[in-house]
Amino acid sequence: MSEQANSEAALHPAPISFTHISPGVPSNRSKQFMVRMRDGVRLATDVYLPDTDGPVPVVLTRLPYDKNGQIIRVDVFAEALLERGYALVAQDCRGKFRSEGETVPWVNEALDGYDTIEWIVNQSWSNGRVGMTGLSYVGYTQWAALSTNHPALRAIAPRATNTNLGAAQLTPGEPEWTFYFQYVMDFYAVNDLLDHEQGYDWSHRPLIKAFEEAAEQMGVKPPAMDMHLSPQPPLRRYPEGHPLDAKPVPVLLSLGWFDPYCRAEAMQDYRAMVGNPAWKPIVHLRLGPHDHDDTRLDDRPANLSHGGSIDVPQLTPEQIRTWFEGELQFFDRYLKGNDDVEPLPAVEYQLAHSSEVRQTSSWPPPEATRRVLHLAGGQDATTGRLLPQQVGDVSPVSWTHDPDKLVPTATQFWSLLVAEWPDFRETVDREDVLTFRCDPLIEPLELAGPVTFHGRVTTTGPAMDLFAYLLDLEPDGSVRFICRGQQRLTASEPTDLTMSVGEAGYVLQPDHSLLLMLASSDYPDFIPLTGTQERWWFATSMRATNQTLEIGGPAGARLEITTL
Repeated sequence: MSEQANSEAALHPAPISFTHISPGVPSNRSKQFMVRMRDGVRLATDVYLPDTDGPVPVVLTRLPYDKNGQIIRVDVFAEALLERGYALVAQDCRGKFRSEGETVPWVNEALDGYDTIEWIVNQSWSNGRVGMTGLSYVGYTQWAALSTNHPALRAIAPRATNTNLGAAQLTPGEPEWTFYFQYVMDFYAVNDLLDHEQGYDWSHRPLIKAFEEAAEQMGVKPPAMDMHLSPQPPLRRYPEGHPLDAKPVPVLLSLGWFDPYCRAEAMQDYRAMVGNPAWKPIVHLRLGPHDHDDTRLDDRPANLSHGGSIDVPQLTPEQIRTWFEGELQFFDRYLKGNDDVEPLPAVEYQLAHSSEVRQTSSWPPPEATRRVLHLAGGQDATTGRLLPQQVGDVSPVSWTHDPDKLVPTATQFWSLLVAEWPDFRETVDREDVLTFRCDPLIEPLELAGPVTFHGRVTTTGPAMDLFAYLLDLEPDGSVRFICRGQQRLTASEPTDLTMSVGEAGYVLQPDHSLLLMLASSDYPDFIPLTGTQERWWFATSMRATNQTLEIGGPAGARLEITTL
């Protein structure tokens, strides 16, 4: 292909081709029902019953990914639950696959969850005790149902989710995630799943045109598309109150170290619950070295490498059942009400690069300590040091945020951080990021708890984004993810900030170094700033801005880590 043809292809990428993936074949192990909601809409519902006499406790899972499909292996959960004497009820969410109703995410799950539980408790095979399970959106449907205070809902086991799922800003004051917008395009345009091989054109200006053109290719504009163009969409998600204001029920909250998309807000949920005496005794937290799609660091497929074509790795039924065993123990104790079942620990965790599964009374572990590392100058303007003591006088260090040369997101898919296991070495060498590193370790360092960045910043723009990454610099030069935080702030004058860099659960080995990277973009995972008052979605022109950080002296920038 000629250089001119290559240029034309870059300016005018091929239109996205969408393929409808219809519902899978219902299991012959289940009975199919259309369950009527209070407004007359009927939701497709499969019921799996154990080979036992009399009514039994029921586990409910409500999902928008096809209850008969392969994204969520309902068949594997059914087999495990039926063997244990539970019934399983699996339901397509409103507007998805075989269910009727408006195809809009987030806003109907509370009342639909209540009505489904009400239907369950009135069936002859139900003993009136209901639990819920599922990850991501399927975990969100649990929080939504809990918000309605149905008395039959006795226990929930949400994984890789949080109560604020569906907001463009998971945490107020942070940059806007792009995933929510992609989510409604891929999963909430029509009843079926829309698959596409080509990616969206993130270079298009204004960006919204790329998605409007994609909607034209689909032949339908997703109903939720306009809602997610607002950084703070007015979602009517919890019409009967926030789930953490509901009557407490036992919760098993499972999170992965490599799921920054969901974990930060979920840890806020956790801290809110354990800070409430009514919740604290019945909240159980599980933390492990996996990403949003449940790929564990120890099980990462060897054939997956960053930079190539990535397929979503499929967990084997054996892998699914291994970690589901903990949920079964949870349900046995709280849903069956079996006091002979050993109580779950308040916290169970496994650090990345450790095979030890540990139990403790709270998070962070009571024996953990806080350590402060001070940012100091180094060999050049963008490379500095992390030191255990303050050194030097106050001095500024600067970097540029150029909307035409954004810092790229390290992964192709936000949910596959472990599966792709990206190497950040090219990113940390960029001129538009700052890096600060420790000396190589002499002995292992166990990180177990919050990481916090303190600093004073200034920008020449109307606002600035700050992304802070804690990374593992390996002896061979590879740079791997530990945790990350991000914040959007107005700082035309010197502004003090304290921002979370997430939760670390990671073991650094001897000869490895901690590395802190600071940047002002992470695209396309986050919508960047334009350097003007225009929003990125609609802007056609951009302006570069300069950011400044003060290091050195008593008030210089510093990083707090939690170690064992």
